[in-house]
Amino acid sequence: MTFMQKAKIVGKTLMVVVILLFCSLTLYNYHLLELKAEETIEGFKIEKPDFEHNSNQTFLDSVNTCVDYVYYTTTDIFPVNRLLLVSQAALESGWGTSRFANEGKNLFGMRTYDLREPHMLPSNKPKKWGVKVYEHECDSVLHYIQTLNNGTAFGEYQKIRDEEGINDPVKLLYSLEAYAADKNYFSKVKSIMKKINTEYQMNYIK
Repeated sequence: MTFMQKAKIVGKTLMVVVILLFCSLTLYNYHLLELKAEETIEGFKIEKPDFEHNSNQTFLDSVNTCVDYVYYTTTDIFPVNRLLLVSQAALESGWGTSRFANEGKNLFGMRTYDLREPHMLPSNKPKKWGVKVYEHECDSVLHYIQTLNNGTAFGEYQKIRDEEGINDPVKLLYSLEAYAADKNYFSKVKSIMKKINTEYQMNYIK
């Protein structure tokens, strides 16, 4: 075998080695990128926020944070007017101080007629329904939004929002007849809306 033939064999061998080395390094780097992406996702994992209500302001801020969490983590959900939502939460939960809010994480007085579900009784008298119990206040916010969006009792709300494009919180409020167990319900919610707009920092409310 001539010198030139040996040189060609050595050259081809080196080329194969270089190609294999390049492929190995590329796969290794790709694996590192995958791991880094997983670490980044884990590092920014979205978790339910702490819910504080040591004042009316912190209650409103906590409800708002739950709304942001719900919108960020839930697909195919139609936003509810923010002022309407926080005002109803304030009224229904006594600004986070009610028994149902503290023990049941229920901010909207949501009921269940399936007493096999976790619930609390509103009084000592047996009833056919209970007040739902949630693991976290944000679960209550999600259920409220889903109920307004999909509940058959809130067809008028869905109609004026979807067909007429109305987002005025007062007009939307008056479509929630199914929510108004108290004859003064609408006036109470409107009073809280005014209080929120004049007394609290609510820059996130459109």
